[in-house]
Amino acid sequence: MGNVLLTLAVGVAVGYLFFKLKFPGGLIVGAIIGVAALNITAQAASFPGLARTVAQITAGSFIGCSVSREDMKNLPRILKPLGILITGYLILNLGAGFLIYRISQMDLLTSLMCCVPGGMSDMPIIAADLGAKVPYVAVLQFVRMAVGVGCFPLIIAKVAGAKEPAAVSVPPAAPVPAVPASAPAKAPSEAKGPVVILLTMVVGSVFGFLGKATGIPAGTILFSTVSVLVYKLVWGRAFVPRWLKRTAQILTGCYIGCAFGRQELADLRYLVLPAAVLLGLYLINCFFMGWLLPRITHLNRAEAMLIATPAGASDMALISSDVGVDSPDVCFIQILRMIIVVVCFPNIVNLVVHLFG
Repeated sequence: MGNVLLTLAVGVAVGYLFFKLKFPGGLIVGAIIGVAALNITAQAASFPGLARTVAQITAGSFIGCSVSREDMKNLPRILKPLGILITGYLILNLGAGFLIYRISQMDLLTSLMCCVPGGMSDMPIIAADLGAKVPYVAVLQFVRMAVGVGCFPLIIAKVAGAKEPAAVSVPPAAPVPAVPASAPAKAPSEAKGPVVILLTMVVGSVFGFLGKATGIPAGTILFSTVSVLVYKLVWGRAFVPRWLKRTAQILTGCYIGCAFGRQELADLRYLVLPAAVLLGLYLINCFFMGWLLPRITHLNRAEAMLIATPAGASDMALISSDVGVDSPDVCFIQILRMIIVVVCFPNIVNLVVHLFG
């Protein structure tokens, strides 16, 4: 018990430090680094597996809250670019995964999970459920997120001329929120109140544990995400506060950090080439979507490249404004991309590994 409390204390302290320093993914990255250092130097890191389940349920519930009834009205408009984007990401995921498998020492499952364009906080714990090597997945997912946030927008602004504001794609009366939508604007305090939060987490927890019991790959986060999404669309109210999501990120970081030992630290040098290959393919995909989507959909080049940027949905909402693209379509497509990837891609990866592994 003492080691668990020490691990949690280190994870919280270093995660909070990185968060205050505005480091990309500061909470989870800081917790991973702090706990990994504790484990490597003193071999005193320990964290219960239940924390992984709790983190997945919280993350799934948070993701499920990301879409509201109002958002769904814009769904027919973005189905075509969304379908093309998801297809492209799936081809990229499988192609890059098999290539990395061939050029690295990683097994096929780990290689494929490193390439899944999901969340930095979601993919490593899903990878743990599937049996992949968590430290390698965490490192490459961090590289993808950091470069996606730090470099891709600069490239897009330079290449696509995104500094000049683009026309808004949909009427301003139906904006897509950058963060999980609360319920109707008439009663915001009630929509985010403790009862709503409690009911949301109860739904996510019940179905999350049910998903875990089924043995379906990534069943915990899959069932919690879908159940809360359906619950919100039916009832109209579901909410998970950001502090709860951040708590889940700390738990995830502590769990992942415990998987880092001296051997994993030494093996990180083998991830340089896979990281370069992965980022190169993501960049090619971004340019390709920037060429293809404006020709067959209503999106312009800057919007097309932004939705193909491998960063988080909330990150892209802020980044798109920074580079002069004020389009609710970009935010909504990124949110749906995140949901589809988290719910579907791990199961596709698992199937591919069983067929070809």
